Amino acid sequence: MPEYSQIQTYIKCDQSNIKEIMHDFINTLNECEIKDAQIISAFSGLEWEMDEDGSMDVSGGEVTKELVIGGQLLHIRPFVMGWASKTIQELQQSWLEISLLFWTEEIIQCQFDYVLREEHRSVIWKLMQEFSHFPNQSGVYFTNEATDGRPWEALVQNELDNIWMFDAAIINKGNMNYYQAIDESIFFSNLQENELLIARKETWVKEPW
Repeated sequence: MPEYSQIQTYIKCDQSNIKEIMHDFINTLNECEIKDAQIISAFSGLEWEMDEDGSMDVSGGEVTKELVIGGQLLHIRPFVMGWASKTIQELQQSWLEISLLFWTEEIIQCQFDYVLREEHRSVIWKLMQEFSHFPNQSGVYFTNEATDGRPWEALVQNELDNIWMFDAAIINKGNMNYYQAIDESIFFSNLQENELLIARKETWVKEPW
C-alpha cells in the first residue's frame, strides 16, 4: 500500500446536514476536474450510520483513480471519514473529514526528502484553493503520512504546539488567531482579508501563490 499525502478539511456534521455537505463535496470535486462516475457515486448517497454505542459514524472513498489534473497525471483518492467523541473525547459534536489523497512517491522529488516536484506544486495548491471554497470550520491543510490529521486534532484538543504540523495551509478567518506567530525561517506566509496562506519552505521551495 503506498504512502499518502493529503489535502484535508473538516466540517461539523451530523445526519441533518450530511446530504448538503456531500452535494457541496461533489461540486468541489467537479471544480477539481475529478468527474469520474465511480468516485462521484461513492459519495452521492453517503449517510451517517448509528453505531452500537449510540454515536454516529460515516466513512467513504476506497477508490484510487489515475486522473489528469491541471495537465498532470496523478493517482488521487477522494475520502471522507466521520469523527466523534468515541475517538477524540474532546469533541463536543461530530465532524466530517474531507480529503484528497495522493501517492506520496509520485509527487515528491525523491524518497529521502519531502520536496514537491516542481510540476505538481501549482496543481496541489490549486486543489487546496478549491477546497478552501468548500464551507468548513477548520481551514485546509496539506499533510503527509506522518502529519495526517494532526493540525486539526491539535486545534480540537488544544495542543497548540502541534497546530503547525502541515506542509501548507489555507487558514480561514475564524482560526487565524491561532497562527499569529509564524516562524518565517520555516514558512512562507501571505495574510489576506479573509484567509491566511502558509507553506513550508523546504517542501515548496518557493511561494505557491
